[in-house]
Amino acid sequence: MYKLICFDLDDTLWPCMPTIEFAEQTLYDWLAKNKSTITNKYSIEQLRVKRKQLITAQPALMCDLSAARRVHLKQLAAEINDTDEWVETAFNIFYEARQNVSLFDDVVPVLSSLKKNYTLAALTNGNAHINKTGLAEYFDFQISAADVNAAKPDPAMFYRAMQIAGVNFSETLHVGDHPTHDILGARNAGIDSVWIRRFNQKWDLDAQEPEQQFLDLRTFYAFLIS
Repeated sequence: MYKLICFDLDDTLWPCMPTIEFAEQTLYDWLAKNKSTITNKYSIEQLRVKRKQLITAQPALMCDLSAARRVHLKQLAAEINDTDEWVETAFNIFYEARQNVSLFDDVVPVLSSLKKNYTLAALTNGNAHINKTGLAEYFDFQISAADVNAAKPDPAMFYRAMQIAGVNFSETLHVGDHPTHDILGARNAGIDSVWIRRFNQKWDLDAQEPEQQFLDLRTFYAFLIS
């Protein structure tokens, strides 16, 4: 019987790309007003490409996307021969906007019901936080890739969650949308998983497709309590 249920955040509890695009646009607008030398030189898409190139060149930053954005902003400051005193302010502009999520309509009802009988943990490779997205009351704790210096599908986050909750492998279930990060990550950790296919995505990995997969959390919850 499960005692701990872990949830991915982006694209499991809310759509990711609209959230990120809004946050990046908010930051870009701030840069246009305060550091226009940057926005005169680069479009928002060009800045996205530069940040991705940075992470490719420094793979360790994949474990801390907040650090990646700070490093990117510091590089831009150096590029325009400016100090980096404004970088933390700019990052916070992005970070606060990034927490402005639009929950899928089944999230609160399902989490509210699950909270009564399970320990709930949020596991994310990103930098959204339950304390800032209106979900703190439903989760017992959150672990990010930065906390364990490893991103899913590395099993470190899952191991830490089980340690905190005081449960074993058979008592743990992970729920997420990403075939590699969530489903293979859970397999790497030796725990069961549920694949949430909100966008009707197809399984495109050579690994075996998960047996338990649902289009939303309501159907997952109905299965869990059946």
